[in-house]
Amino acid sequence: MKNQKKKLKIYMHVAENSGVGYFRQYLPAMVLRDLGLAEVRINDFRWGKGDHVQPTDEVFFETCNWADIIIAGRLDRPEYYSRWGAFKEFFNMPIVLETDDNIHHVPTTNPGYQGYGPNSESQQWNIKAMTDIFDAMTVTTNELKDFYGKYHPRIYVLPNSLDVKEWEKHEYRKKKHKDIRMGFVCSGAHMDGFGIIQKPVYDILKKHKNVTFYYPDMYWRLFENAPKEIKGQLKNIMWINLKSWPAKLQSYGIDIGLAPLRDNMFNRSKSNLRYLEYSLAGMASVVSPVKPYLCVNDGVDGIIAKEQDDWFEAMDKLITDEKYRKELAKNSYDRVHKDFNMYENAKIWVEAYQEIVDKFHSFYGPKKEFVSLGKGKYSQVTESKDK
Repeated sequence: MKNQKKKLKIYMHVAENSGVGYFRQYLPAMVLRDLGLAEVRINDFRWGKGDHVQPTDEVFFETCNWADIIIAGRLDRPEYYSRWGAFKEFFNMPIVLETDDNIHHVPTTNPGYQGYGPNSESQQWNIKAMTDIFDAMTVTTNELKDFYGKYHPRIYVLPNSLDVKEWEKHEYRKKKHKDIRMGFVCSGAHMDGFGIIQKPVYDILKKHKNVTFYYPDMYWRLFENAPKEIKGQLKNIMWINLKSWPAKLQSYGIDIGLAPLRDNMFNRSKSNLRYLEYSLAGMASVVSPVKPYLCVNDGVDGIIAKEQDDWFEAMDKLITDEKYRKELAKNSYDRVHKDFNMYENAKIWVEAYQEIVDKFHSFYGPKKEFVSLGKGKYSQVTESKDK
């Protein structure tokens, strides 16, 4: 009987206790473990509730000694990157930088601009990390791969996918309601996007009194001067914690999801995550013709709208044609279920990690391994065999 290849040992280090940490490390880690595709460890993750606890030096050492590969979330600080560089050299093992944003083109309207303005210290450390420390990078989109390719030669695209099982637990989207519900649901970084749709949304609400418009409460100032005749149709959504997001988003029963996006370098590198979530929540989506949403088959599993007249016509069509609205919603749901299901796509992640490990050791030789001598002391005793 031939020896089977050992399962890869992967350590996911979450740098950001938020949606980024969830989608790019916690979720893949849980699914890889659930499917038995790899042995996986992950550091403390608290679903966005407070700072997570950093491992001690002893835990870091033991984890590196155990792991075949480490995936480190981006955190542009010198002490963070220097630690990973030291571990890479000490253990002779690949350490991968995971990033999901183009932090070198953060627009001034984005809250992150405060720390990532032109030639900021964070940007400089990010470049230093890519060029001198990490053996490979993983990103969410081909646009990020193309941009960061000038800094690093080994970049793997691992597209965002969803935990379809979690979304399917909740039946709220199947409940009926008398009004037609539209939603602009997003994080605090999309204020400029609403400017694209503000006028057509107001015009639609004036025309269709049976339409209710849902928006994040953090954007309340945008609606202070809304026409009095439509204020009764505006409903604010309070902050939803990360763990409750699938259930809570579906509980609003939104029929039509709006995803306006300004066309700039930062947004071109973003993923289609909002469209994916809208789709699993049962919405028919209207999106901007910006790179993340060009995955949409216009008129089949969503509508692409550019000018304000296009947005008005798309919303009007979906409001007045219930059959068409439900058809688009079903098509997008089926599409996401098939193409963006983490339980189906997890193999892409582990295959990329295995390739990184194999290429690293074929060039640099085997990993160094250590045995504990007790009292926090270790001794190098052997070199790992090829996996």
